[in-house]
Amino acid sequence: MVGVLATPGGKRKAPGVLMLHGFPGAEHSVDVQRALLARGIASFRLHFQGAWGSEGNYLFSGLVDQAKAGLRFLARQPGVNSRRLGVFGFSMGGWTALNLAGAAPDILTAVAVAPVGGPEMVGPSNAPFIKSHCGPVRVASRDGLVRDFQDSVKRYDPVKAVAKSKADILLIHGTCDEVIPFEVSRRISATTGVRLVRAKGADHAFLDRRPWLTKRSVDWLSRRLLG
Repeated sequence: MVGVLATPGGKRKAPGVLMLHGFPGAEHSVDVQRALLARGIASFRLHFQGAWGSEGNYLFSGLVDQAKAGLRFLARQPGVNSRRLGVFGFSMGGWTALNLAGAAPDILTAVAVAPVGGPEMVGPSNAPFIKSHCGPVRVASRDGLVRDFQDSVKRYDPVKAVAKSKADILLIHGTCDEVIPFEVSRRISATTGVRLVRAKGADHAFLDRRPWLTKRSVDWLSRRLLG
């Protein structure tokens, strides 16, 4: 796998944030990575297998393990404080971030924007959506990827992952999200300790309010990683 590493430099080790893109990953949240760097926070923007230059085939079932590998890579960087780590994820990356937070005790905080949910995501719309968005990624079988998605969201339910996590978690979700319903984050936020920010009128991509999204996300991560 490949990715983009950004470190602020200086003599002191900086906190680090692992950044996880969605499916197929057209939005890489570069604005968030740049804002983190300006605050003195390192980041590694991972490209999942089969996506955006990384080798292998894209599989939803492999995302959590790939994120674990990305977190280990980030923690090993000489300019990164391995005891002050966070994760930021968008859409399918948000789903991965929440599951990673439940599996990696080193993570202090997580931000998930419009995250995919658990078993409630399985439905008749899965096949047409996934098949129509496979263009930018390498897949072995489009039908197989649909089955893999359905199996993965059943196996890795963010609600169960968040319940096991000790991280401070923020969810940001638009009320007019046309891809992942707002109710998904409402269900996840029912878990104790999870903060949900309701973005009234926002769609899935947040294209009309990226500066707002960036500031909310980076403010949250900065307070918990730099404090």
